[in-house]
Order: sequence, then structure tokens, then C-alpha cells
Amino acid sequence: MVISIINQKGGTGKTTTSINLSSGLCQQGKMTLVIDIDPQANATTGLNYETTQGHLSIKDILENGIDPSEAVANTYREGLKLIPSNIKLSVTAEQLYSKVFREALLSKALKPLSKQYEYIIIDCPPNLGVLTVNAIYASDFIIIPCETSRSSLDGINDLLNVIALIKGKTFTNYRLLLTLLDNRNKLTNEIVMDELAPFQEKLFSTVISRNEALNQSQFAREDIFTFDPKSRGAQDYQNLTMELLRHEC
Repeated sequence: MVISIINQKGGTGKTTTSINLSSGLCQQGKMTLVIDIDPQANATTGLNYETTQGHLSIKDILENGIDPSEAVANTYREGLKLIPSNIKLSVTAEQLYSKVFREALLSKALKPLSKQYEYIIIDCPPNLGVLTVNAIYASDFIIIPCETSRSSLDGINDLLNVIALIKGKTFTNYRLLLTLLDNRNKLTNEIVMDELAPFQEKLFSTVISRNEALNQSQFAREDIFTFDPKSRGAQDYQNLTMELLRHEC
């Protein structure tokens, strides 16, 4: 199953969710692959992977059409693999606009990998450019992280319109994930929930609370289950993992 983590706004927890959801799935015995298609390469560094000059990346898959299995790298967590990214992907993204069927390049590349991995998690850049369009086209399921703030809600309808344009209006296999919840901000949270009322059926029951351990784990370049398995952040992402697996059943 190919799952893309998408929001055109930065700072909503896309990479945090990509890393910790994929790690949670691994803990449940699921062979999982993370694909970093963000030129900022935050998922790559967040999984403590150091790109070297000779190692292949998502850039080589999209630009040169190499066998994607050649770009798969190991991570510190057994069963969790990574196709890394680097800043050079931004140049590749510009070049893709001139290619025929550019929106389907990633989908085509993932076909042989889908037989090897139960879950493929795609960490997307904070925009709706050609890389994100490729991720949407390739997706079986889409997760939209939304910070519990007014500004985070802006653009959700635009994103859903783009998804409908690419996947068709009948595609409804997406969920919104509330992130960075601060229970002290009761009035703000109530306003956000009122704004999200039209999407009530599309909200994950799990909410990711603001948690210092999650912040620290990013600096440590570890998933939350490795960094602090007893933290609120670990519990939240464990709950998200199990909710996703129940949805799949």
C-alpha cells in the first residue's frame, strides 16, 4: 500500500508522521519503505541516514529511470528501508516539467517495489509541485497532517481539489490527522474543530499532541519509539499506527 503524507503548508508534522508511522508499522512486523521526495531531505536525515556521493537516491529514479531497488538503503531499524533524497532533487523537479506523462513517473517506478513492501510511505515537500503530484498519482491512501491552528486549515480545500483532479472525484481514500495539539489552547482547539466539522468523517480519531520528546527525537535523528518509547508522542504514534491498520482491515 502506498501512503503519501501531504500538506502544502510547512510545519504541520509531515516528516515527523512519515518517520514515526513507518517505524510504528515496522514494530507491527510490516515491511515498510520510506521514500523521501522532498529536496530538503528531512526524512532522510531524520532516519539518521547520511547520503554519500556514490549512493543513489530518488533523484536517480525520476531523472534517469534506474531500477528503484538499487536506491533502497538500510536504516537503523530492522525492516525499515529508505530511498533517500538530497538538495539536487530540486533541479530534477524543474527538469520533470518537460517530460511526457511526468505525473506518472513515480507510480511506474514503484510497481516492482509494491510486491516487496507491505507499506510504502512517501514524505512530500511543502508545496503542490510536480513531486507532490507524482506522489498523489502513486498513492493508494493519503494522510493530510493539519496543525491545530487557523493558518493550518487554509488550503485544505485547494489540496483536496488537486487530489480529486489527479485521482478522480470518486477517490475518497484520505484522512486528516490533527497534529501539534496543545490542550491548554481550548478556545483555539474548539474553533479549529468547528472549521473541520465538514470533514468529521475524514478525521483520524488519533490526535498527535504537542510533545517535547517528539522535538528532541528529531535532533537525535531517531524515531520516537527509539528515543523515548514511554513518551506521549510514542503513545500517539502507536495509536495512529493501530488505527491505520484497523482501517486497512
